[in-house]
Amino acid sequence: MPRIIRTIIPRIKKSIKELGIAVSLFRAVLLPIHLVREHRAARRLTRDQRRSDFDLAYGVETDGDFDDWTYLSDLKIPSANWIYGSNYSGIEPERFSAIFSTLNIRFEDFLFIDFGSGKGRALLMASEFPFKRVIGVEFSPELDATARHNIQSHRTPRQRCKSIDSVCMDFVHFPLPQEPSVLFFFDPCAETVFLQVLENIKQSLHDHPREIYVIYVAPSRKEQLLDSADFLLKLVRNAEHNFSVYKTTEA
Repeated sequence: MPRIIRTIIPRIKKSIKELGIAVSLFRAVLLPIHLVREHRAARRLTRDQRRSDFDLAYGVETDGDFDDWTYLSDLKIPSANWIYGSNYSGIEPERFSAIFSTLNIRFEDFLFIDFGSGKGRALLMASEFPFKRVIGVEFSPELDATARHNIQSHRTPRQRCKSIDSVCMDFVHFPLPQEPSVLFFFDPCAETVFLQVLENIKQSLHDHPREIYVIYVAPSRKEQLLDSADFLLKLVRNAEHNFSVYKTTEA
């Protein structure tokens, strides 16, 4: 379950960086109250014994650990950006199918890159499409190791991409390949980090113009950042499954 005490110092540093010292001092006074609430909520969590239909069908382990979530505070993550990361949960196959039904592309020409790929469920589902390559980028060594094991264990006659890999690194530092790509985000981080990623995409496009699609699931406030990016054009906004699809304006 989430280790609440471990997050105290990173939370304060994050608050100072984003909101300044005055606001952070005020929030620090309230922090013990929030910690008590979180501790009570965490005590009610139990490790999941059930396995999802997806994991049972494919003989893999992509489920979260507690109420379908794996908490980053339970993991040893070397990147200081872990405090800005979202806890892991595997994307629902129905939602993933709905997203891919909107993509009108020749998959053989594209890479699929999952930013914050966790245990690799999206990678396995993407491999059922004939992408050139499927790549996951995950900053938790533990989640990355699980993803690699899942990639080795996953077997299905529907698999059409055999080149699947999980890269263990902070995706802020991930060098984008120079090929046409589908970039996938299952709400993996806070706006602070996502802004850096958008800048990386923009710079990469400037250096090597090409066709890129950006898929963001559960965009929330990130949707404003995506909408205001002058190099992206929104193609789809699906309220039922809560995702948006964008395409680069020039290629």
